[in-house]
Amino acid sequence: MKDAVDSLIEKFAIEITSELRDYLRFLYENLHLEELSDKEQHYFIDYFYKSEALRNMAAFALELADIMQEIQENIPTIEQAERLANGKEQRLYYEHKWEEVRRHKLKHQTRKKGNILYVPFNEYKKDPGPIIICLEQTTGMEAYTELCKSMILPLFMSAHREQRDLYIVPYDYQIHVHYRFENGHLNLSDFKDFMEYKAKGEAAILPVLHFVKGLLQENQHCGEADIIIFTEGRPIDGQHLVGKQTKTMLEEMKKKYHAEFSVIAMHEHNFNEQQFWFANKAIFADDAIQ
Repeated sequence: MKDAVDSLIEKFAIEITSELRDYLRFLYENLHLEELSDKEQHYFIDYFYKSEALRNMAAFALELADIMQEIQENIPTIEQAERLANGKEQRLYYEHKWEEVRRHKLKHQTRKKGNILYVPFNEYKKDPGPIIICLEQTTGMEAYTELCKSMILPLFMSAHREQRDLYIVPYDYQIHVHYRFENGHLNLSDFKDFMEYKAKGEAAILPVLHFVKGLLQENQHCGEADIIIFTEGRPIDGQHLVGKQTKTMLEEMKKKYHAEFSVIAMHEHNFNEQQFWFANKAIFADDAIQ
């Protein structure tokens, strides 16, 4: 029986090697290409053939399965055995899962004082917050750009399944542009721009953290937010992360917006644990780079 990718290849009369077929299948599954129109799918496949970088990223992602799994564990995901084929059934399943999580959280956050129960219903009503990816794009990160972007690709699937907005914020010493993929849905123009985006110079971490705070303020009606920072590990203003003003801001983000921070550093020896004190989890890409 033909799968969706085989049908797509046949529909557009594509000549493709088995290796490229695997790469395209990975992208099809993670980016939900079935939601695109025929014209958009044809455009994507044409871009896939023309973009060596995109093919390399898909290859990286397939090779780095273990690291991909570790990254995705930072975000609530459904076990492989529980994944459902039908999109509508899948959406209903995820809504049910989130409802269970909310009820569990409500139960544990309910306080009793005397004969009075204090129930935080305002938290119960909140939708899951956004996934915000901060991607350092500097001279020092140039060699790791494709690696980092390949790690980001599976997060489209997580955002889509959980109906969460996915933000990608490239940064150097400031923020030049950012991309929002509503509920994890693919926007071809923004996706292509993100794939081809490059910056130079050094990295400053404070501007991107302030920008993230602004995004959280825009989404304050939502619940937990996941912030994932890709970095070489040596921002020029890293010493300010331990300053009183920055600590206050980060603690507010964690408490008020339920922000969970993960840092993916290219090398462990570059990672300053004291400066990145706010990270709930740190992942080192040394093994993948080697």
